[in-house]
Amino acid sequence: MPPMRPSPATSAPRRLLTGRRIATILLLMVLLLPAVVYSLWWWQAARAVRGGLEDWVAAQRDNGAVVEHGGLSVGGFPFALRAELEKPHLATRGAEWQGARLVAEAAPWNPTRIALTFPGEQRLSVVQPGQPPIDILAPQGGNGDVTMRMSGTLERLALRFTGLTAQVAGQSVPVAALDVGAAQPDQPPAERTTAGLTVTLSADGLTLPDGMPPTLGREVKRTELTLRVMGAPPRPEPASLSAWSRNGGTVEVDRLALDWGPLGAVLSGTLALDAQLQPQAALTAEIRGAPAILDAVKPMMRPNEAAIARTVLTMLARPTGPNGEPVVTAPVTVQDRALFVGPLRVAALPRVVW
Repeated sequence: MPPMRPSPATSAPRRLLTGRRIATILLLMVLLLPAVVYSLWWWQAARAVRGGLEDWVAAQRDNGAVVEHGGLSVGGFPFALRAELEKPHLATRGAEWQGARLVAEAAPWNPTRIALTFPGEQRLSVVQPGQPPIDILAPQGGNGDVTMRMSGTLERLALRFTGLTAQVAGQSVPVAALDVGAAQPDQPPAERTTAGLTVTLSADGLTLPDGMPPTLGREVKRTELTLRVMGAPPRPEPASLSAWSRNGGTVEVDRLALDWGPLGAVLSGTLALDAQLQPQAALTAEIRGAPAILDAVKPMMRPNEAAIARTVLTMLARPTGPNGEPVVTAPVTVQDRALFVGPLRVAALPRVVW
């Protein structure tokens, strides 16, 4: 008897089932392919982030800086690129930063905009030969963001810290908030008439130690600084600074402001370095509450000097402030390690050691 063949009624469902399987496989491939490609791309981007950080650390060490950390990890898949640095430590030419942790995070589709977080305690120490050390402690950490160009150069940086304490010459100075900003052009400027770096600093709510002149008080409401380094910024070392200075390098102070009790001062002008790499300056100051300053420094002046200073301030004052308040407009200069307001030598300045 010949073998029995399946009837068309029994073979059709099997062919139909096979077709469904093929369609399902194709659909899954269409759906999964972008996810697979994205996963591979994210993995490559994470490798690039790690490699970039390791290259930066190596470059800083080659330049003589101390760069250490307790471990580097890169994660955040799938919606972020996150680099976490444990116990970062950076020390270079009289400045040292130590932190509990640093986290940098960016969206994979916009890796040049990076959010920065500084969890835990952060400490910055500045030591200059012959000068008391300055320690700035931020127990609550801080945050900020940085924008990089695709070429790898810095475009903009903004950092904010709150609840700080500065230790200066053994005295504690609480600071409510500190903001730091920086910006660079796309290419290093070829001429000294173009800014190669712009820096902004502002501090709110400084409480000075006891013993401040009663005419000024202990509370400094706000200080501000905006400056531009003209030309390609030099390295903070004598050879680079000397070459920059000889080629006409200057720092343009767009705004240096102080709001301290009855005193309000705004300065602007130009800073430079002399042949010994000591600061020199030609600034213009607008000072509100100048008599309070004179009363504060009067005990350190001879009677005839105080009388001359009061006469000069009276001559320079103009009723240009709010409600006709007198405002003194005067040149402020730094030369030969001395500070002058108008013709008056106000203070001697310490030598800067680079």
